[in-house]
Amino acid sequence: MTAVAEEPRTRTPLARMSAVPTSAWVFLAFIALFVIGGVLRPSLFTVEGFISTATFAAILAIASFGQTLAVIQGGIDLSVPNTIAFSALAFLTWNASLGPVGAFIAAILAGTLIGFVNGVVIARIGLTPIVTTIAMNGLLFGLVLLNFSLAELTVVPDFVTAITSAKVEILGFSFAAVLPLAIGLMIVLQIVLSTTGWGRSLYLVGSSEDTARLAGQPVAWIRIRGYMASGALAAFAGIVIVGYYRQAEAMMGSPYLLASVAAVVVGGASIFGGSGSVVGTFAGALVLGQVSTLVVVFNLGSSVQDIVYGAIILLVVAIYGRARRG
Repeated sequence: MTAVAEEPRTRTPLARMSAVPTSAWVFLAFIALFVIGGVLRPSLFTVEGFISTATFAAILAIASFGQTLAVIQGGIDLSVPNTIAFSALAFLTWNASLGPVGAFIAAILAGTLIGFVNGVVIARIGLTPIVTTIAMNGLLFGLVLLNFSLAELTVVPDFVTAITSAKVEILGFSFAAVLPLAIGLMIVLQIVLSTTGWGRSLYLVGSSEDTARLAGQPVAWIRIRGYMASGALAAFAGIVIVGYYRQAEAMMGSPYLLASVAAVVVGGASIFGGSGSVVGTFAGALVLGQVSTLVVVFNLGSSVQDIVYGAIILLVVAIYGRARRG
């Protein structure tokens, strides 16, 4: 009887490293940056410093979760900035007539409608995601300027500040409620992506649209729902940003154009679709939050921050592009 050769039970260190989720490496990168920041400026290496960076990252993560869904399915949503601004300003304006709950629902529905239009134009008409969402972003900016005459609105409903800027204390440490809000939303969205048919279909469409069609998947409708979810999450982010900062203005979404894409790609999503996670996006937001903290502490200016974000996106796209060609 011929002996069957047994497969080696030990794995090489490289194989073990490749089995580690990308998001774990991103979290390690954040820890490394946090330690480096503490070495350069000891005042940053404190629990308070960590909480401050994590809070900024939580807000960025919420603004980037919808972008994650768009990227996973092989698209991109560059209308996130002005979906944030339009929904936030609409929420504050409608609060006077609809009440806080009615205005909240209406603002989320407005973001969902924006995503629906993006999805229909992309999936049914055939325009590219970049062109479609940039055009939508410009349209929304015009609507914001035409319909919201006040440059700044500061009367925010109490329930919004309660879930965003109100202080929560655990084990003697105080932090803004937006941090557990972001973590809770991340958990829910990750469960949806990992365990539901719709979540898995996003990955399939992003990996290979042809394969998804051969498998009988309604590709167009999957894409449309992905953009609807992206719009709804961007609208929610707008309300969260208003609640935390207690103000809103026409340009409030602009910082999240590059940042939302950078958080997604730093978190391990392929810009070409088919991979990514909201956990990774949160980790990417932590990395960018630490970069932002270092930029501010060393007084380098917001332009340096934008350069870093742009360089990160270019580097990651180049790496993924080379891997695809290989």
